[in-house]
Amino acid sequence: MPFPAVIQIARRLSTLRVRLTMWNTAVVLLTVLIALFAVREGLRFYLLRETDEILDAEAKELLLAVDAYHNDRPQVIAEMMRKAEAHEKSDWFIRWLDSDRTDLWKSDNVPTDSHTRLQATIGGHDVWGSKTHRSVEVELNKPGLPRQYVRVGTPILFVEEDVNRLTRILAPIGLAIFILAPLGGLLLAERAIEPLQQIIYTTERLRPSHLDERLHVRGVGDELDQLATKINTFLDVIALHLQKNRDFVANAAHELRSPLTAIQSLVEVTLDKHRTPAEYEELLFQINDECRHLAQVVNQLLQLTQSEANAADTRQERIQMDELVTRALEMFEPVAEERQVSLSSSLAELYVTGNPRELRQLLTNLIDNAIKFTPPGGNVDVSLARDNNQQVRLVVRDTGIGIPTDAISRVFDRFYQVDKSRQRGLETRGNGLGLSICQAIVLAHSGTITVESKLGEGTSFIVKLPLTRSVASISPSQTQNL
Repeated sequence: MPFPAVIQIARRLSTLRVRLTMWNTAVVLLTVLIALFAVREGLRFYLLRETDEILDAEAKELLLAVDAYHNDRPQVIAEMMRKAEAHEKSDWFIRWLDSDRTDLWKSDNVPTDSHTRLQATIGGHDVWGSKTHRSVEVELNKPGLPRQYVRVGTPILFVEEDVNRLTRILAPIGLAIFILAPLGGLLLAERAIEPLQQIIYTTERLRPSHLDERLHVRGVGDELDQLATKINTFLDVIALHLQKNRDFVANAAHELRSPLTAIQSLVEVTLDKHRTPAEYEELLFQINDECRHLAQVVNQLLQLTQSEANAADTRQERIQMDELVTRALEMFEPVAEERQVSLSSSLAELYVTGNPRELRQLLTNLIDNAIKFTPPGGNVDVSLARDNNQQVRLVVRDTGIGIPTDAISRVFDRFYQVDKSRQRGLETRGNGLGLSICQAIVLAHSGTITVESKLGEGTSFIVKLPLTRSVASISPSQTQNL
């Protein structure tokens, strides 16, 4: 046989369908063989037990005769002869034994093969037997009378004949099961494998650009339904992730195209004709401004990607959050003072485990955002406390212009900006990545970030992070005007 054909056969034999068929067939055949053997041996045991009970009853009847006519030996022998003649067709035999088990009398058909005491007993009496005969022995142990035994036996060839007859009846049944078991096993394997085949066929059709198809859930609630549900859930996650990536690439291309287009236009204007040094300087300033904006977008894109990808690899250390917040507020003090925005804080001494650079970036983005959208005379307050769930609760609250209700659910989306007109008059342009970076950093630290806002009244960003140590000394609540 060619070698590829051998490999093909080996692959088919190793399939789950074939293995299930083989296992099912083996289990069914083994169960049937055990059942047939149990029935056969059960019949043998039942017939022998019934025979022992009959022999025991006859032996006890003769023992009563021995007890009643112990002084009249001919009468006892006559009773025994009568019993033997009554069961002549069954070839029963009788022995009357003394205390040494020497025959006092025995019937003519007593077998010559040696009998041994068996482990089986019936009614407390010993059972004797050989391969061809079986007998029950009862004892006369009465005060004033010598110990004597009466043994009644019979051939047991009929037991083997009945057992063999049953075997001949069961053999065709066993043969039929031997033939039908593989067919039934194959049918069951096909039924069991069918949902898996549907899963395989469906997954083979899936492509990165075509993930809308889902596995069929039969609704029976078995393991295959659970597997299909899990795979469908996983496909939903993948599809959502791919869609977000497509949106991200499209938005990134749009954000990068704007400064590149502006730079190209400025360069074309510069090269269009000779200009004065002052004009060249003005154009170069504008190009430099667009380059800074472009660099900012690129850096934030890289930071966002790293924050989402390095949750497991980020450098972890114990950080005193109140000190980190204090340094961040000190850094923004000149900016807030220039914009006539007051800064206040209420900080508890709390510790978290995380990356200090990323947490510092989180604070910088939130505080900068709050100051940027708070009008002169407003206030930005930062509080740090432990909530009831033993988490660090950081709240950055401002009295700024607020966020429309319909936009709150999208503020963490990449490149999303509530209203670009809100940025008019600001020295720095936003690109809709700051809050996305904040969310990525918080998720990387196993925390949550939410927003509460009322239009025209202000906005609060609430960050919750796991608490590192259970004991925290809380400083007196006070407002510090920085």
